[in-house]
This record gives sequence, C-alpha cells and structure tokens, in this order.
Amino acid sequence: MGHRIELLTERLHLRRAKKGDAAVLFENYTGSETCSRFLQRRADPDATRTQAMLTKWCDTAWDLDDDAPFAWVISTRAAGEAIGIFLVIPHGHKTEIHYGVAERFWGQGLVAEAGLAALSALWRNPATQRIWTVCDPENIGSRRVLEKLGLQCEGTLKKWLVLPAFGDEARDCLVFSTTSRPAE
Repeated sequence: MGHRIELLTERLHLRRAKKGDAAVLFENYTGSETCSRFLQRRADPDATRTQAMLTKWCDTAWDLDDDAPFAWVISTRAAGEAIGIFLVIPHGHKTEIHYGVAERFWGQGLVAEAGLAALSALWRNPATQRIWTVCDPENIGSRRVLEKLGLQCEGTLKKWLVLPAFGDEARDCLVFSTTSRPAE
C-alpha cells in the first residue's frame, strides 16, 4: 500500500477521512453546485451522501489492495479543515486521477500543491507507467492545474462525459496524461 500514505505539503495535509469531515466537506465542497459543475454528479443533497462517499473512498478503500481505487481528503495543514478530495483509480499500469477543492480555495495554487504531492506518491508504485485524467474543455482552471502537474493534453474524446450541470447530452473532453516519472 505504498501510495496510501498521508502526505504533508507546505500548506496541506492529504489524509484518510476522519470523524467530522463529512459535515465540513459538504459545506466546503460536495454540497456546492459551483464545485460540482464539471463533475459527473450533482452536488450532494446532504452530508449523509458525503459521509457515504468518504467511507467508501477515503476510509474503507485505504485498507484494500494497491489496485483498488481510493481517495485522499485534502485538508488545510494549519486548521485541519477538509477542503477537497483527490481521487485515485488504478488500472494496471495506468492510474486515473480526479480532484476538487472548495471554491473559496480556488486560485491559490492549493490543487497544484496537492496534486504534486499525490503524483509523487503515485509514482513510487513501480507498476505505474501512466497517470491520466479527462477534463471538460471549458474547465480552464483544471486545465491549468493539469499543466502545472506536468500532464500534457493528448487530444479530445468525443461525447465522452455526461455532466449533469450541463444536461443529459454527452460532452467532449480533453485527455491529459504524463508518462514521465520525476527525477529523484
């Protein structure tokens, strides 16, 4: 379970879920329509749904094999406030990532900071040869984060994602990836 470790950065703590995270994360992130705009789900209607997600991805999944999906809770290091999620979905030699943080933390470089720490941990798995994700072309902020993380746009997948905030019609998305391990 090499990449399922808690990570500390200058301003953040990427960690397993703990008691009290659901209510805070619901208020900060999962209950926000704005934060859910480019996600394949609507905003959580209540903290109960957020708790179920945290239990599945950020707690129980930490005890599973390395090839099982899991997520880190992104929290502020100073206050310990849960502000987002960094999701990891291994597929053999490929690892898919997704992330998001509360709107009031946008534009501060926090997602890139979390992402750099997460990618560093993911590259420690010798089986990992590719880290990738998809991004809606209109999600400029996320595209910038991916570029800061060293992922490159490989092209467009037509009619790939259904984003409920935009209706039932599948949307095109951009594929970003990296196959370059950072220098030790």
